[in-house]
Amino acid sequence: MPTTVVSVAPGLGGVAADRSRAPEPGGGPGPDRAEARRAELLGAAGWAALVAVALVWGSARVADAGVGLRAAPLYGRWSWHLDTGLVPAALVAAVVVVAGPVVARRCPTRWLPLLAGAAAVVWTAALAASDGWDRLAEPLASEHEYLAVLPAIDDLDDLGRFVDEHVERLRDRPIHVQGHPPGPVVLAWGLDRVGLGGAGWLAAVALAGWGAAVAAALVAAGVPAARRAAPALVLVPAAVWAGTSLDALFAGIAAVAVAAGVVAARRSSPAWAGVAGVAGGTALLCTYGAPLVLLVGVAGAAAARPARPLRLLVTAGAGAAVPLGLAAWAGFWWPDGLAATGEAYWDGIAAARPAAYLTLAGNPAALALATGPAVAAGLAARAAHRSRHRTPGPAAVTGTPPDPDPADPPVAIPHRRRWTADPGAVLPWAALVAVVLADLSQMSRGEVERIWLPFVPWLALAAPGPGDGARRWWLATSAAVALVLEASLVSAW
Repeated sequence: MPTTVVSVAPGLGGVAADRSRAPEPGGGPGPDRAEARRAELLGAAGWAALVAVALVWGSARVADAGVGLRAAPLYGRWSWHLDTGLVPAALVAAVVVVAGPVVARRCPTRWLPLLAGAAAVVWTAALAASDGWDRLAEPLASEHEYLAVLPAIDDLDDLGRFVDEHVERLRDRPIHVQGHPPGPVVLAWGLDRVGLGGAGWLAAVALAGWGAAVAAALVAAGVPAARRAAPALVLVPAAVWAGTSLDALFAGIAAVAVAAGVVAARRSSPAWAGVAGVAGGTALLCTYGAPLVLLVGVAGAAAARPARPLRLLVTAGAGAAVPLGLAAWAGFWWPDGLAATGEAYWDGIAAARPAAYLTLAGNPAALALATGPAVAAGLAARAAHRSRHRTPGPAAVTGTPPDPDPADPPVAIPHRRRWTADPGAVLPWAALVAVVLADLSQMSRGEVERIWLPFVPWLALAAPGPGDGARRWWLATSAAVALVLEASLVSAW
């Protein structure tokens, strides 16, 4: 039996098995590529059918029900407002579609996540500003948002007292404060105290968070998956909501936790595990949906097969205990906050929103619109590939094998252990499972195009490839979905 060679790249930390053992989905000419194309088309057709069903069902039964879903399955209402403000966003999309695959393939490994994150911020800002630059900050200045509660803290003259009373006085707070731990309010208060107060700075933080989410997802995915998926993460339609909602920041914090956990597993590094824990604990103080996102990180870290998993797990737990412990010391106990938010949630509009529609069609379709048809196509191609190329046995190598990284010459070493999976292949499926759990939990009846932003970067890693022509086609479809949504949807974000 020939010796398998492993390519160790110093940049994003990918570990690659020899291509001849298990080719990438659609990686070459012939039956494999033809099968991948058929699977991609079937995935895209399924995406279109889901969206169509949700739109028709929502328009017929939900849009006029007075539950805020006049653009069901999306929050808001339909109103065509195409004008020249979308031209900059269209130009950005055109540049990424044409140059993105080439740049992603040739960019030095260490710079790829930063470049993709910056490009995602530009694309997101261009979409949000299509109705005017004030539109970037306007949603965060709403009376329902976090800034609206800052006068209450000033009245108390004590941030710690506000945190301590968060659960007790939850029903007196704006709706978004009711739905989250006190972390976002503490952030807004801190920015205000250092002279960066106001909705404009919060919008800047949200944009930075989205850029961090894109960069962190690429770091966690590893070199080959990052080179394939980077342009898709830049142009993902979820950018329509990422630029005007702090959920984009929550996505960034959670993504840093996941990426740090995967890097810790790859390197068996307690230091990175500690970073993952602190970031994960911070994410928990920002959104009650963080546990499901962090489970994505656990799956990715497990796929990397760390040498001492228990030590890393204990270190990450200790790191998470730091922010959670500080919050508990100030008077906020996370489980109590979750319970109080659940009660307020069911006493509000959630009880009036149709469970069957949103669980079976509305929520999945809203996420489908946020991720675009490329993700559905990529997931379908991966599923078809794994079904066709499953190779059981002690010498099997599964997962998504990477392409050689032209920026980092590989170092050949003997392959001494069987790799059961690669994080870049596992993360999209783990995110899909997490989304299904979130949907079944009934804690997100509608508005998931914003609430589920933390899952989007991990799903977008499944964007199809290889081949620049195919990638450009799918990139163009993602950009088109985003531009149509921006031109036709009027929402609070």
